[in-house]
Amino acid sequence: MLQRAITSCVRQTFPCEVVVIDEASTDETRAVVDAFSTVRYFRNDVAIGHSAAANMGIKSATGSWIKPLDDDDWLAPDCIEVMTRFLSNARAHGLSPTLLTGRVVNVDENERELGRTRALSDIPVALRSRRLLELMMRDQAPIGTPVQVGHSRDAALKSGGWNEHRRFSHQHGDELELWIKLAAQGDAIFLPSFVAYRTIWPGGSQQRIPHQERYLSNLYIKDLIAEKLGEPTPQSIKSYLALHWALVAAKERSLSSAVRLGFEWIKRPASLVHLLNKRRLKDASQFLEEVPNDSAT
Repeated sequence: MLQRAITSCVRQTFPCEVVVIDEASTDETRAVVDAFSTVRYFRNDVAIGHSAAANMGIKSATGSWIKPLDDDDWLAPDCIEVMTRFLSNARAHGLSPTLLTGRVVNVDENERELGRTRALSDIPVALRSRRLLELMMRDQAPIGTPVQVGHSRDAALKSGGWNEHRRFSHQHGDELELWIKLAAQGDAIFLPSFVAYRTIWPGGSQQRIPHQERYLSNLYIKDLIAEKLGEPTPQSIKSYLALHWALVAAKERSLSSAVRLGFEWIKRPASLVHLLNKRRLKDASQFLEEVPNDSAT
């Protein structure tokens, strides 16, 4: 998989620097990387954790923009070209982007397609900083996982990068913390183009995280957004999260979690307000700005 991921980077239609961070692997990682003469390789003899390794990659890179990629995912051949073109176009039309996100094809371990992520619009569009945060609060901004996203290196460094001291023992939501920091510094570009492929594993790590932990992690993310907006997290959002994870727990036959989270919802049963807002995507359209598809890069 690592060979596939690196190959997808070095064969881009628009050249890019490739940096590999090796988290104390015990397999043939070094031999795979050595087959690519242009790749910059950094190895940690002791694993330092996902967030710290990601920060190490950002600091080691020399480009002005970062395209994260996990070793079990890979890029579409024109990913960097498409992202670069629309980044340039956005700047030329007065935007100050710190985030750029496209769509991905989800595949299983045998590369069979499982589905595709949705688009915010069928044309390239931009969201200004505060509007982006407001829509993230309402779950209407599909920024997505790292494989979908490119981001400003300077903005990441300015914000402190990935949080290496999260209050949770798991990674669930760690990328959203960074997206929130970046959204507070500038605009975001949303592309309808498919830019990468993401491997979905059966029984993935997120499914092993207790439902209560996933609820608290989601609530923590909403509180971070609220902090950037300078206002408290709406009660309807808190209620919605409790109801959502209660239903997930019930579906996955974790009755004790379902009861516990259901009680959290009963304390503030206002989630229908959030559900209605979340479904009202036409409300978001008034905040979108088209990014022209200029041919020049």
